[in-house]
Amino acid sequence: MSAPPAPPGAEPPLPRWMRLIGAGLTALVAVLALVLLHQVHQQASRSQALERRLQDLENRRDLERAQALEAQLRALAQRLQGLEASAGQVRELELQQDELRRQLQRQLQRPSSQPSEFLPFNDPYGAPDSGPLGKSGVKPVVKPPAKSIPKSKGASRPDDGRMP
Repeated sequence: MSAPPAPPGAEPPLPRWMRLIGAGLTALVAVLALVLLHQVHQQASRSQALERRLQDLENRRDLERAQALEAQLRALAQRLQGLEASAGQVRELELQQDELRRQLQRQLQRPSSQPSEFLPFNDPYGAPDSGPLGKSGVKPVVKPPAKSIPKSKGASRPDDGRMP
């Protein structure tokens, strides 16, 4: 039996072997498309994994940098505290120095007939009740009074141990 007659203007039907080759090629294209999709999916997964690793490395590096800066900041804060403590000590010493200067000025302004309350009177001959030989019977060593540096040319006075 023969095939039904083709309508006018239509192409004759393709032989069976051509249809099988067409179907095979279509299946091959579909398989290739699926393989390509799978590879794109794998590539995207790899890309995401690499991005995560890169982000982890950057985070680690940033964390290390932040920890180093934090350690530097701690050391700087400790040095600053030390400097503040030193500045406090300097202020205390300046106050003590000012007080000592005031005391010295008061001492210098007192009349010279009063013995100084801060400087002991140097008696070159020992205590008055010890006698010439002292209590042990040994004559004490007597130091001659030290001469003071003259204030002006030709003027000299013996040093009695008090401040001028």
